[in-house]
Amino acid sequence: MDHSKHHRHDGHEHTHEEHHDHSHGASAHGHSHGEPTGNAVEKIGFTRSQFLRVCLAGVAAGAVTPSSGAPVQAPTASRPRTDSYDDPLVFNGLSPYRQFLKKEGIPVYEGGFIDVNKIELKPWKRVGALGAYIFLEGTAGTVDAWVCEIPPGGQTTAERHIFEEQILILSGKGRTQVWQGDPSNMITLDWEKGAVFPSPLNTWHRHINTGKDPVRMVAITNAPLLIDMFRHTDFIFDNDYVFTERFDGRKDYLSPKPAAFFPTVPRQRTPTYIQGHHSYTIVNYVPNAWKAELHPAGQGVEDYDTHYAMARNTMALHVEQFPTGTYERCHRHGPGSTIILLDGSGFSMMWPSELGTTPFKDGKQKQVQLFDWKEGTLVVPPLQWYHQHFNSGKTPARFVKLGGWNNDLYPFSTTLISDPSRVEIDYPNEDPKIREIFAERLAATGGQFKMPESVFKKR
Repeated sequence: MDHSKHHRHDGHEHTHEEHHDHSHGASAHGHSHGEPTGNAVEKIGFTRSQFLRVCLAGVAAGAVTPSSGAPVQAPTASRPRTDSYDDPLVFNGLSPYRQFLKKEGIPVYEGGFIDVNKIELKPWKRVGALGAYIFLEGTAGTVDAWVCEIPPGGQTTAERHIFEEQILILSGKGRTQVWQGDPSNMITLDWEKGAVFPSPLNTWHRHINTGKDPVRMVAITNAPLLIDMFRHTDFIFDNDYVFTERFDGRKDYLSPKPAAFFPTVPRQRTPTYIQGHHSYTIVNYVPNAWKAELHPAGQGVEDYDTHYAMARNTMALHVEQFPTGTYERCHRHGPGSTIILLDGSGFSMMWPSELGTTPFKDGKQKQVQLFDWKEGTLVVPPLQWYHQHFNSGKTPARFVKLGGWNNDLYPFSTTLISDPSRVEIDYPNEDPKIREIFAERLAATGGQFKMPESVFKKR
């Protein structure tokens, strides 16, 4: 049964199809440059019981109850809800999110890392621009990324959705319009390269290119979790619920002036990271991540960062920088921490936690993966893999981390993704071969090893 329907809002047509196509898109294995993927699987389908139909109808009905104290989207703006449907069950078939990706009709890049400035984009009918999805192994299926390009004078189709979305402008200049309810009450944000901001949860928004060059932007979202959970694109993209605590419509909502700042509270390094927190800036807009003010981080040597709490999102977000000739402590944590390099060059090492903390010493060096990075590299460390980043370039290395779940303000109960007690290997306890490899690579390029000997002494 095909449930394709259309609705219009503010002159833009939206199409959200619910017919389930069960062609399979298999993940690429190994940490290599991302490539589009796609395979087919056998289909075995039959219809769910009436009990399940009634249950899901109840969920949909309850979800559209508006909150009090704020204007809501006019009921006529939403599509009529269906009172019944046929939901074929397919063993070993595609997840609802992967079905969604197939229907989007744009490339899907998978693998270990990718350059967001160079990936090929295709016409994205739903959004009205060029686009591609990035769904790397390290996300563990909890977050995704999309890259969008808007031509001069163009704009994206207005949309809203109940998944979180955090955006970084890679190039160009333009503006974003955000509103809830009456479009005449919209707020407008003008931005250029380097801007970081959210699409507030379930608000209408669109992006407009006001410059003479194409705009390229990248965003991290938690759409995979939400789409897999609810399985209805109507519920995801056409939901009337107003999250007033996420967006209240005030005109200074996207002001670059922080509402509050909380300095770093040092964490105990042993036995776990239960106490303390990073510095937090409460703000919904950072004009330029390349120039954002940072604060002592304590993750490496003379490194700095700032964590941001934007739109009360559960996904984490921070900007970090560390000097040439230095590297961070090795650590591991939950999935989805999406790193995008802004400046500098270097490399990273990663290995599964099952190899232990000294893989070279234990003769397991063949399972340690090493890859180079530069401006534009997007990488997601896999779930609970040890990893650390080395600045072997000529300038400080700066990156933005979008997504991920190590949010000190809004943690999840499940430790499968939210990991407040992440594990570190302090410098005195690391595999000695690691600093040898770093020193050798620095020497090959004329760089200088700047790690002080004191950090390697046991306390």
